[in-house]
Amino acid sequence: MIIVGERLNSSRKTVCKAFDQRDEKYIVDQAKKQEEAGASYIDLNTAALLDKEIEILEWTIPLLQKELNVPLSIDTPNPEAMKEGLILHKGQALLNSLSGESERIKTFLPLIKEYKPCVIVLCLDDSGLPETSDKELSIAQKMVKLLEKEGVELDDVFVDPLVQTIGADQNAANLFLESLEKINKNLPGIKTVAGISNVSFGLPRRSLLNRTFLTLAISKGLDAAILDPLDKEILRAIHSAQALSGKDPYLKNYLAFVRKENQRKNIR
Repeated sequence: MIIVGERLNSSRKTVCKAFDQRDEKYIVDQAKKQEEAGASYIDLNTAALLDKEIEILEWTIPLLQKELNVPLSIDTPNPEAMKEGLILHKGQALLNSLSGESERIKTFLPLIKEYKPCVIVLCLDDSGLPETSDKELSIAQKMVKLLEKEGVELDDVFVDPLVQTIGADQNAANLFLESLEKINKNLPGIKTVAGISNVSFGLPRRSLLNRTFLTLAISKGLDAAILDPLDKEILRAIHSAQALSGKDPYLKNYLAFVRKENQRKNIR
């Protein structure tokens, strides 16, 4: 499971304040804890800073890359901020995200071709949020074909069928799972990703819903997840679900995870 750590999101008040005040200790601590917990990427979302976003990226990206051994996910809808983030990032970043919306393609596709990041592709186009799994598959196929035509390495592409909150639509999780299954079947080799916590937005006991949903998604072939890697229960869910789904050869990851947890308990 490829984990994208979601904690450095400026929509969180404490994070937004830390960005605004240039709180180096807090920002680095949040990032390093996620890396230590197993994150493959650290998502960096400074969009809530609005007109300060580029300025904050110019401060944050060099700071984090000096301290981390994993790349960043540059998470912004602002093409100017995205360009600055990709310029600043050393090595291959993760672009979060491209969609099938014509304006997003127009502004982000040239950046993808020039800077060659990995790319999260949302199943979303100018017609709005898809209401069926067939529509989500259609968007995914169209976007994968476009990226392939433009010379993008498909191994660098993550398709996101979009998770909506079940608080607004109780069928939202089912729609995602159906879409995920169809994308994996019809686009073999393409990785899939999901923003797990979206499913529980506005509801109580969010962590419980998140890890249960993630377990279901893993059983349908999910490759990557945007989540909070400091949630120990969700990490346990990942390793147990992969073991039970036959996605952990010889249970190596599960057994290593259990040994690591046991060692920590003994130390304490």
